Amino acid sequence: MFKQALALACAGVLMFPAVAVAAPTSASPVDRAEQRVADAEKDLRAATATARDLRTQADSAKKNQAAAQRDLGNFAREAYRGGPLDAIGLESLFDSPNPSDALRRAAVLELLTEHQDAQVEAALAEVGQADVLRQQATVLVSEAKAQLRAAEASLRAVKGNRNLLGQVAGGSSAGIGTATITKRCLNAEVVVDICGKPPWTERNLTFDAVVIERYVHSKWPQIKDVGGWRPSDPFPDHPSGRAVDIMMPNAGAAKDVPVGNEIAKYFQEHAAEYGIYYMIWRQRMWKASDPVGQWTGMSDRGSPTANHMDHVHITVTDGTSGSGFELAEIRSHDLAKLLAKGGKATKDK
Repeated sequence: MFKQALALACAGVLMFPAVAVAAPTSASPVDRAEQRVADAEKDLRAATATARDLRTQADSAKKNQAAAQRDLGNFAREAYRGGPLDAIGLESLFDSPNPSDALRRAAVLELLTEHQDAQVEAALAEVGQADVLRQQATVLVSEAKAQLRAAEASLRAVKGNRNLLGQVAGGSSAGIGTATITKRCLNAEVVVDICGKPPWTERNLTFDAVVIERYVHSKWPQIKDVGGWRPSDPFPDHPSGRAVDIMMPNAGAAKDVPVGNEIAKYFQEHAAEYGIYYMIWRQRMWKASDPVGQWTGMSDRGSPTANHMDHVHITVTDGTSGSGFELAEIRSHDLAKLLAKGGKATKDK
């Protein structure tokens, strides 16, 4: 029947393969992102061609709907004038040189002969799928364009994060934390602020420790040095790569107190996201299990540095339990949206 033929035709057009060329595993992140854009452009061309075919079918379906409705009216008049439908001369069905017209009319007559008026109406509705076909064409192109925009955004992000990363540190100046954040940055869908490489060494630091000192570099540019790993220490924090010392810009002078307090408060409020175990600032200790702002005094260790008067010390639990990178992605994504709208934003509330 005609409606089945139309359904098969539609299915044949809609089932075009989305061929994606797999990028070689040795390709750089930028190469892979550029390949994704090229694949998306190819899919858009295919979707556009398919949409063109669908719109052609829509025009044809519209004509067929009008013709079927005329046939229905003609057959009804013939039945009124001449009696039962089986008395209608078959020659009236095949008076057109176009075989598809004859088949269409035969289908309508078959349904009428069986007194299936409801099916006749349904068949006519299916024949008239012009609006559906046009909608399918629009959706195909719209989705392909969305994929292309996503691929282009991904390419911009990869290039942007690569620019932030600069020359990625290697060898003795970096460690597993640097390698991990570099990989995450190059796979990110937005330009992430903590992808910026700080001026100090990240040697042997865990991932959470790197995320913390990278955020300090992004949020507080007045901080010029953050200490990290050292081979020996009375406590295991630094030798394990799980601790950073955020050095105040003025060696702990009174004007450093506000910025140190701000840094300490931020990381207290986001201790879970950064996997923080405890902090020390100005001869006081705070544990992640304590309320924000509730410090415990410490004994005098003999010098301003030992008493943490000139730096905020942060130790993470195991170095891999925080979600600070995801927090940075959300922050950077929100910032990007605000900037795209022409608004102003700060990197944190």
